[in-house]
Amino acid sequence: MTENHWATFSGQQLASAYAIEADALGAIAMSPSFNGLIQHFSDYDGYLKSLLSDTNYLEGVRALVSPEGLVDTAIPTKELVLLFCQAQIAASAELFKGWKIPSDQLHREGMRLLIKKSTADIIDEPGIPGDIPPDQLGYAQKQILSGINVIQNADTVRVVQIIRLLGLLSTPAKEIHQLSLGVGNGYRDLYGIHIIPRVTLSEVMPSRSYCFDTSESQAAHTVLIDNDSAQKEHFYDLNVNARGRLLALNEDADISLEQLRDMQKESLLEPRNLVVCLRIDHRMIPNPEDFIRLISRVIASEAELVMTIGAGHSLSEFKGRLKCFDDLFDLLAESGQKPVRILLHGGGSSEDKRGKPNFGQLAYASYEILHCKLHRDHLTEAL
Repeated sequence: MTENHWATFSGQQLASAYAIEADALGAIAMSPSFNGLIQHFSDYDGYLKSLLSDTNYLEGVRALVSPEGLVDTAIPTKELVLLFCQAQIAASAELFKGWKIPSDQLHREGMRLLIKKSTADIIDEPGIPGDIPPDQLGYAQKQILSGINVIQNADTVRVVQIIRLLGLLSTPAKEIHQLSLGVGNGYRDLYGIHIIPRVTLSEVMPSRSYCFDTSESQAAHTVLIDNDSAQKEHFYDLNVNARGRLLALNEDADISLEQLRDMQKESLLEPRNLVVCLRIDHRMIPNPEDFIRLISRVIASEAELVMTIGAGHSLSEFKGRLKCFDDLFDLLAESGQKPVRILLHGGGSSEDKRGKPNFGQLAYASYEILHCKLHRDHLTEAL
């Protein structure tokens, strides 16, 4: 899965990625609504539960979805801007985990200086060759790879919170039996999806600081699938340390899903109620009907599907990803499901869209989200 190979990232690229995210947080902090928003992050999980039990709130966010199932953010409404600000603060909790940022520095210029200082030691580090074993990496190279994981994870947190804030995903982690496809190293699927963001205000007079943190949470059980042979040893280690909450399969999706189906028949694993495919490569789904048919065999009677796409390594790859989402969306709608497609980019041609992600930079940003509540019986009948 080439989307999950990040070995060519340089120190300059990582510093730029952090700077873009930090600038977005600084801009939000300068807005009149910031103080009202940030206070919710002292107990974000409780805040989210209260939102999703508020019928007026749910009616408002559901109105953001067009009758065709689209959330077009090219010209965001006031409600969407507010939702995006909350999702960005949530992503920042992961991005700046462990940081204590003085309130008088939490603005665009202050954040720019903070990132410049914090990335000074790695900014001149060239891209890391993909054939260097991890134990031979230098300190700065390890810092870059660690930073890349955080950047990817922050994007995952943002995507999931957008879905949750739209009222589309409310199942608590402890009730989730997850299936994740094309996972790379699996970190985003194991942790990023279920992270609970936390931001608190520390007041030690005469100064005030915002403390960024997260609480880690995992699904009740997760099945990870990726056929990248480079992950073989890593997946072995994950399985050894699984403690009954994880199965990592380093095979092609069809083979892995057949294994999962066999284990479910033997009552060794529960049917999956959440299917996740983050930043998919469209070539992994050559036939949407076959893909939906395969996952329909291993899901519970009701399950949720969450998929995202990135920019790809070229315009042609991006077009392939858009076409894949077109086909999946149409197929799910024709099968009696009610898919929702959230466009996190500007309008225009495919080239225009690829150059205008709403968040982050091209190398790691999620451009679109596809969410659907799956009803297995309806899928089986339609396919």
